[in-house]
Amino acid sequence: MRPQVMPAVLAAALAAAPARVTRRLDAAPGAAEDWRWHPEGGQLHVSTGQETVRLPLAGVLTDLAQITCTCLLTPRCLHALSVLSALPPAGTSPAQNEEPGPGTPPAQSAERPEPGTPREPRHEDGGHAPPEGGGPAGMAWEAGAEVLAAGVAHAGAAARERLLRAAHACAEARLYDLARPATAVAQGVYDVRARRPQFELAAYARDLADLLGTARRAAEPGGRSGRRHYEALPSLILQGLFSEPVVTASGYAGVVTWLADAAGRLYSVGDVTPGGVERVGAAYRAAVRFGGLALSPERLGRSRVFAQHAAASADGRLSSTKETKAAIHGDCAWTGPLWTEPPAGQLARALRGERDGLMFLRAELAGRDLRTGAGILTAVGATPAAEANLRKLAPAPAHDVIVRVVPDQPGVVTVLAADRHDLPFADLPGPSGPPLPPKPGRRATPLTPLHRVLHRMAMGGRATAGPTAAATIAATAARLRRDQLPTAAALLERLARQAAAVRRTVTGESLPEPPDELARAWSAAMTYAGRAEEELTLRLWRAATEPGPG
Repeated sequence: MRPQVMPAVLAAALAAAPARVTRRLDAAPGAAEDWRWHPEGGQLHVSTGQETVRLPLAGVLTDLAQITCTCLLTPRCLHALSVLSALPPAGTSPAQNEEPGPGTPPAQSAERPEPGTPREPRHEDGGHAPPEGGGPAGMAWEAGAEVLAAGVAHAGAAARERLLRAAHACAEARLYDLARPATAVAQGVYDVRARRPQFELAAYARDLADLLGTARRAAEPGGRSGRRHYEALPSLILQGLFSEPVVTASGYAGVVTWLADAAGRLYSVGDVTPGGVERVGAAYRAAVRFGGLALSPERLGRSRVFAQHAAASADGRLSSTKETKAAIHGDCAWTGPLWTEPPAGQLARALRGERDGLMFLRAELAGRDLRTGAGILTAVGATPAAEANLRKLAPAPAHDVIVRVVPDQPGVVTVLAADRHDLPFADLPGPSGPPLPPKPGRRATPLTPLHRVLHRMAMGGRATAGPTAAATIAATAARLRRDQLPTAAALLERLARQAAAVRRTVTGESLPEPPDELARAWSAAMTYAGRAEEELTLRLWRAATEPGPG
C-alpha cells in the first residue's frame, strides 16, 4: 500500500525539477517501479541502489517536505520525482473530492467494475467557443487540448504538470467533475510513458473527452459547476440488495453495497480506496460506517436499515453527518417495486442508464441462458468466482437474480447476485454443473472505423489525421457514408481539416494552428460516436431480446 500524492504536490515537484531531470524522467518514467519499496522505522523507504527516498507509509502527501532523498537534492532530484510519479494521485476518488454539504463525504468510487458499466460520460457540443483566459475551467481546457494535439504517446512531464495544476485548481474551486478527468488524463500520460498494463486507450479517450466537454460547460455562463450536491432524506427503511467488487484502471479498489427504499429508489454505500484487486476481499469483510453503524458490506447487503437525517446525491450515493442515526431493522427481503416491475420495462430503463443499468428478475437459469419476461439473456459473471457460482446454480425457473446489462453486448447481462448471494464473493454449496460456453465477445459496429480514428488521435495526436493520413481518412469517410452514417463522415472530415490546418508566421514559417479548434472537432466527434453507439446498441438489444417467429 503506497501513500497518495496530491496533484498540486506532484505538479510543484515537476515544475521545480531542472529540464535535464525531467528529460531523464521522460526517458525512464517507470524506473521507480523497479526499485525496492519497504517499510522501515515508521516510514516507507524506496532504495534505488545508491540512494534512498523516504516518505510516509500511508495517507496523502500534501507537501514536498514530506519526501526526502539521501542525495540531498530534494525536491530537484530525479529519485524523489520518480517516486512521486509512481504514487497514486489523490483526488480521483469522489470520496476525497465530492461536496456532500455538512457532514462526512461517502467513501465510494465513481468508477464501476468493467463488466456491465452502463454509462459513459455525456458531452455536449453546442457550438460555443472554448474556454479562454485564466480560471480553472480555462486551465483544464488548455491542458486537455494540448495533450490531444500532441497525443498521449508523445506527452511527457510538462504535459502532466499542466494537467495536475489544472486538476488542483479545479478541486480548489470545487469543480470536482472537472478535477477527476484532469487527474485521470494525467495518470494516463504516466501509464503510457511507464508502459503500465493498466492503461486502456478507450477509457483514456473517454476521460479526455470528459475533460474537454466538462471544461467547456463549466466555463459557459450558467454552465454546470461540476459539483456533487447532497440533499437531506426523510426517515426511511433501506433494504440491502447486494455488494459488488470495484477495481478501476486508475488504481482504486473496494466494494460498493446497494440498497433500496420502499419506493424502489436505489442507494449505495462504498469503501473504495487506492489499491489493487487484492483489496476487494478485505473490503468485503471490513466495516463500513454509516450513521453509527459499522457493518461489513457482506452483512449490510443482507440487512434492513432504519436511517434518520441521512443525505444522498442525485445518483443515490449516501452520506452521513453527525446527526445521522441508523439501526438494523431485521433481515432484508427481496420484495417491493423493484421486483414487481415487468421485465420489459426494467430492460428499457436499464438501457437508458437508469438504476445504474440494474434489473431485478425472477428467472430461469440454464447454463448461460437466463429466461426472463424480457426474453432470453446471456448470463456472465463479473469475476472468476461469479462464473464458478453460475455453474453451481441448478437449472430452475425460480431463481431471484440481480443483473446489470452490458450495453455494448446486446443480450448480455452480468449476474451480480442470485437468491440473496453475492456471486463475486460467495462460495455456493453443491457440485458444479457442466462447463459454461465461452463468454460472448464484443462485436464490431458500423461506428468502429470512427472510433479507431478518434482513439488513434488520442494516442498519437494530430499527426494521425493530418495530410499523411488523408487517403485513409477519405476512405473511412466514404465507408461511413456507404453505411448510411453521413454525420459521422462529416465529423471525421472536419477533424481531418483541423488536424491539417496550419498558419503562417511573419517570417513565412508554417506552424500548426492552436489546438482549440482541433479539440472542439474531436470532442464533437466523440459526442456523436457515444450517442450514436447508444442508439445503435438499443436497437441491437431490442433485436436480441425480441422473441423470434414461432
